[in-house]
Amino acid sequence: MKKTIYYAYTDFLDDMKVLSARIEAGFGVPQAIVCIARGGMCMSHFLALKWNLRAESIYTINATSYADREAKHSLTLGQIPHIEQNRVLIVDEIVDSGRSLSAVMHSLGKAYPHDKFGKEFASAVIFQKSGASVVADFYVRENKEWIDFFWEVDMLDS
Repeated sequence: MKKTIYYAYTDFLDDMKVLSARIEAGFGVPQAIVCIARGGMCMSHFLALKWNLRAESIYTINATSYADREAKHSLTLGQIPHIEQNRVLIVDEIVDSGRSLSAVMHSLGKAYPHDKFGKEFASAVIFQKSGASVVADFYVRENKEWIDFFWEVDMLDS
């Protein structure tokens, strides 16, 4: 069985402050956020509050590659949102294999080529796994263990 670590709200809050500062320094304040559901949803909420982005600037896309703790053989990617803003941040909680983030970044780049739409995309995650097929533009931590995020486990009945 994989070693598991618990990721608490207090760690998340501290990491969101670090991550938002890194994003501002390296990309600027985004005009929109695309969160990869479900892992990126808490992040998008906190970052949207930090940067005063309203609901019309927050988008969601589904990229499913796990069933419980097991990686699925295929990746299911949801519909690409209609994005009006130009500086767009894609967020997810973790880059594990890299398949989800890579597929989302590729699909958004294909749907909105920079030379046609003038859009800039950057990616941000809390955890980056070494050896993944893609590295997020911004991240706070590296990991090797399975992570139980507070938003995944704290609401479950004991």
